Amino acid sequence: MNCNVSECRKTQVNICGQVMRISLRRICKLFLVIVTFILALVLISVTNTERIQTKQIVFTKFVKHEVKHVKRSYRRQLSLQKEQQVVDHIKFQRKTNGVNSVADDENLGKDEIVNKNGKIKQNRIQNVKNVMRKTVQSDIFISVKTTKSNRNSRLDLLMETWIPLAKDETYIFTDNDSPIPENVHADHFINTFCADSHYRQGLCCKMAREYDIFMESKKRWFCHVDDDNYVNVPALVGFLQQYNHSDNWYLGRPSISHPMEVLDRANPGQKLAFWFATGGAGFCISRGLADKMVPHAGGGRIQTTGDAIRLPDDCTVGYIINHLLKVPLTKIKEFHSHLEGLHRIPQHQLSDQLTLSYFNSNVIDVKGYSHEKDPTRFKTVHCHLYPYLSQCVDMPRW
Repeated sequence: MNCNVSECRKTQVNICGQVMRISLRRICKLFLVIVTFILALVLISVTNTERIQTKQIVFTKFVKHEVKHVKRSYRRQLSLQKEQQVVDHIKFQRKTNGVNSVADDENLGKDEIVNKNGKIKQNRIQNVKNVMRKTVQSDIFISVKTTKSNRNSRLDLLMETWIPLAKDETYIFTDNDSPIPENVHADHFINTFCADSHYRQGLCCKMAREYDIFMESKKRWFCHVDDDNYVNVPALVGFLQQYNHSDNWYLGRPSISHPMEVLDRANPGQKLAFWFATGGAGFCISRGLADKMVPHAGGGRIQTTGDAIRLPDDCTVGYIINHLLKVPLTKIKEFHSHLEGLHRIPQHQLSDQLTLSYFNSNVIDVKGYSHEKDPTRFKTVHCHLYPYLSQCVDMPRW
């Protein structure tokens, strides 16, 4: 009996051991399954993250590529537009200059070639860069009209003030063979052989020479002043940088508050009206407009036109531009002549003005040198604009 009980217990123990071993195996298998499942989830998550990141990278690259493509397309379109402007400009020059054959290629410039069909081929990159670059001082042709009688009283004053700052850009047009000033290049001091007078014939004769020599210079801007004008050179350069020299610009200041009216000789009994910029304040004409003036102004025709309408030089220029070519005068208040009250210009705004003038007691109200030493106030203005110059050391400071 005891043996049976003992055997039963052993049997129970064996059964329990087997059950425990089976349970432990199941637990281990279950654990492995769970771990495997978790690892699978982690792997799937990492894979999805990498895929998302890859998609984001691909999308970002795509967007950048498209943006670059759009930018290139825009730049290309803009470049083509500018190139077309250059081509149109050259075609106009060819037309106005009478260039009709391949033999006239040298009139077009070094970067231009004409094919058999008469179409223009050119170094586009060079021409576009030249058109688009910012205007600098060397692009400006500053023409000073003077006369023999004003050499000592007016011209010498300009030599002591602003002309040395624009020696390479300034051209002086006179009517005699007087000695060339020290601060002027020999080929920039031009005897026009025009009449030594302040009448229409002499004035228009000089203006015609100014225009023709400007056209030969290939510069961007033609700026005319008289020998009683002070030119603020840096301000003028900055001012002209705001305008496209290839467009039609007539920049100046009228001396009257209404258009000039004259008899229309082509239609007796009728009048014609036009605006003009007074030469006493100075004015500037863009290269694009100057090219269009050739049929009416080139080859000395300014004098012929002036004789026809019986008006002086600045009025004749206004007649050609505003009446014949229908280009408006852009009125610029920073040009000044002696026909206005110059004392009303504030001293703190002198650096903004483009030109100044004087006549007897009508001068700029600026503190500095005495009126006995500087009656025109040009020396004082010059030293206010350039106080570091050696010639300005002795000017009283207020």
